[in-house]
Amino acid sequence: MMELDELKQKWAEHDRKLEVNIRLTRQLLSATKMNRARSALQRLAVFLALESAAALAIIIVLGSFIGDHIATVRFAVPGAALDLFEIATLIVLIQQIRLALDIDYCKPVAVIQKQLESLRMLHIRQLQWTLLLAPLLWTPLLIVALEGFLRVDAYKTLGAAYLLANLLFGLTIIALAIWLSKKFGDRMDRSPKIQWLMKELAGYNLNAASDFLATLSEFEEEKRDN
Repeated sequence: MMELDELKQKWAEHDRKLEVNIRLTRQLLSATKMNRARSALQRLAVFLALESAAALAIIIVLGSFIGDHIATVRFAVPGAALDLFEIATLIVLIQQIRLALDIDYCKPVAVIQKQLESLRMLHIRQLQWTLLLAPLLWTPLLIVALEGFLRVDAYKTLGAAYLLANLLFGLTIIALAIWLSKKFGDRMDRSPKIQWLMKELAGYNLNAASDFLATLSEFEEEKRDN
């Protein structure tokens, strides 16, 4: 009888030690996953800072171009359009940096995932707007680049009709893209290919952070179930 009681005590002690080891292992894995997510977002913030620096440099160059051609409307207006686009891009980049650095890793995983999703959607929307406006921005970019770098007047060299045709073509592409989005938006959102594309547009670091947090979330759910 004493041997049976002793065996039960040893077995209970073994279970207690095993539970402690499992808990410590879980804590270690959770900390590792969270650190990896933090590292991925820190890398993202660095890349966004570099993009911001590049955007600021472009804004300054365009501002100088506008100043040099302030009396020539046909050059000042395209330059201003490009400058406004870059300013908007810089603002969105700064917002993304703020979101990436303001994430509180002491909060529950579900809260962090919501913050990360907000950052991901802002990043994707920026890329979508850039792609959407690219056909329209091509014409002012051509005008400014030829005048700024080569001192070539695009209006005289290419002709106003050619530039207007390019501008109208860009507007047509944008209108078509908006119509397709409204017409097939719901269907596209459910498409695995579109979902894959959205994930690719988010970039490596955002996807890595999301994957680490998703794994950690599953891990937390298993811990609660147990």
